[in-house]
Amino acid sequence: MTPTPREAARGRIIAAARELFRANGVRAVTMTDVARGAGYSRQMVYKVFFDRRELVLAAAIERIVEIADAAAPCATIPDGSFTESFVELSVQIIETLRNDPELSGLLGDGSPITAHEALWSAELVERGLRFWQPWLDVGRARHLLRDDLSNRDISDWLHTVYASIILRRNIPEDDERAMIERFVMTSLAMASVTQPHLP
Repeated sequence: MTPTPREAARGRIIAAARELFRANGVRAVTMTDVARGAGYSRQMVYKVFFDRRELVLAAAIERIVEIADAAAPCATIPDGSFTESFVELSVQIIETLRNDPELSGLLGDGSPITAHEALWSAELVERGLRFWQPWLDVGRARHLLRDDLSNRDISDWLHTVYASIILRRNIPEDDERAMIERFVMTSLAMASVTQPHLP
């Protein structure tokens, strides 16, 4: 599908901004710098992005989506241990997001946005559901996941838990893995939930 002129401009502006942010840091880059780097007027940049904050958020979201897309395409869901693979993928994503140099620059000192804002953007919440959907479908087909929660419920819950883990920078990787195995997978692993009988 061919992008609209606005979508094409948005892509060029984000690409130029990301390159400048990586080279100079978020704090040092102005909207004029971005316009020049993208080959547009400053006014055009402001037609596409309301302000610098919105542009930095778009750059962070794009980077997070790239990391998720590179993590594990749904075609690689293994036939072996679903739980072990799910835990390893979770740890891989958490560690990559936490330690990615570009994201650290976009969300660090001098940034107009926080990691929490980026992680909880509507676009990433929806993207998270699409990312986890094939995994949750496989888990359900193997009767490994709770049947009383929708995939959206589970995805939202994973998003909440994993965002909290990402924001806590002092958790060693082995402790993250153990936490996900003990709490996340245990919470998701009940094949069914018996409803209490009411008198």
